Amino acid sequence: MSVAIEENLQQKLSEIINDLSAEKILQVINFADFLRQKNGSKKILEEKRNERIAGLHDGEGWISDDFNDYLGDEFWFGEDFGIIEKNNESAT
Repeated sequence: MSVAIEENLQQKLSEIINDLSAEKILQVINFADFLRQKNGSKKILEEKRNERIAGLHDGEGWISDDFNDYLGDEFWFGEDFGIIEKNNESAT
């Protein structure tokens, strides 16, 4: 934002505040402080969202020792579970 625009905004804000009662000025200050805090907390949340923590769930998952073992044709064709025999029996 240019310096001229900032000066113009500050002048307008000053004019508005001069016309307000002390109670209303306090409300304006509280609202401005709220906006400042909201802006700051938004930046903190964005930074934390991108932060990764190594080892956070260490030991909570596992993979079976036989995970990569060959399953065999019996598994893929259903012979382990009697599926082919049942299908053959119902076809006759």
